[in-house]
Amino acid sequence: MMNNVNKLKLINNNNNLTANSNMAFAYKVSPAKSWCNIVRVNDTFDLTETYRDICQNHHHDSKWILMINPEHDSLEKLSTMGKINPNKILKVNASKVQVSLAHIKNTLLKGTCSAIILSNAHYSEAQLNEISRCAALGKTHCIFLQSSFQKQQLH
Repeated sequence: MMNNVNKLKLINNNNNLTANSNMAFAYKVSPAKSWCNIVRVNDTFDLTETYRDICQNHHHDSKWILMINPEHDSLEKLSTMGKINPNKILKVNASKVQVSLAHIKNTLLKGTCSAIILSNAHYSEAQLNEISRCAALGKTHCIFLQSSFQKQQLH
């Protein structure tokens, strides 16, 4: 009888991910800090280029890229130019849908997204450490975009 090596040490423990010794090992191998990045953007051109780079670097056929509070014009421009696939991008507007820290951590832990991009989000050091830990456990990149410009709004 042949054993499937990939299934020998599977542990189904969704209630307590930290109790799984395989997950603890994975956390030690890939430090949490490598799963989270803060990216500063200076203007709309820089933002558009950053979106393009993120979408190209984190493209995965079976996973989504989740963008919370994205800048619509930059994404539309990239989509029109054919530089990104809008079918694999989920956009959430935090002013219309509640996006709590618990929701972000849960999404990171599920691993259904290749990356989560949060625009102009502000968290404490402890919250950032917890987000980083969840990102590492779920193997989901978390990117915080911090813009140093204000977009002109037409009234």
